[in-house]
Amino acid sequence: MALDLYEAAYLCGGPERVALTAVVTMSRDGRIKISPARHRVQVASEQAGHPVERAVLDAAPWPGAGLRLVLDEVAGSAAVRATADQLRARDLLGKHSHLTAAGRQLRGELEDGVPEGLQVAVLGLDAVDDELRKVLKEPDRPPGRTLVPEQRDDRKRHAHGDPSSDNDVAGYPGVPGRW
Repeated sequence: MALDLYEAAYLCGGPERVALTAVVTMSRDGRIKISPARHRVQVASEQAGHPVERAVLDAAPWPGAGLRLVLDEVAGSAAVRATADQLRARDLLGKHSHLTAAGRQLRGELEDGVPEGLQVAVLGLDAVDDELRKVLKEPDRPPGRTLVPEQRDDRKRHAHGDPSSDNDVAGYPGVPGRW
């Protein structure tokens, strides 16, 4: 029984594997770029050959979005739900997203002899190169952390002499104000 890339991913790892497969595939062929330093996904090409790939492009609008946010959004997208529906129609996935006996058998066959081109779909992170795997495993960095310098220890006073940080502008430690 022939499966497309994203059906195989769903069968072997669920919605999260579908999202991972799409992001890795699109990164490898240059349609998106993933910043290793900031964990941001940026679109390099608007080309999408599958609805799941369109979901990746939609989840990472200009100037980009956090990697974890993109993965979560794609995993919960209508395109991934449609992939699950296709598997249900083929009696590989049950009503409550569990694999049927035929689905478990097919997954086992895929895992026993991983077909060319389905490595990420079947094996997940184990099929990803070390550099990208490291980025995918690390949590996203907070967006403001690289934009605002850390407050030095000798700067303990605010504009009005109030040493508490209750009045800091959100995201900017040491900047007084009420927001």
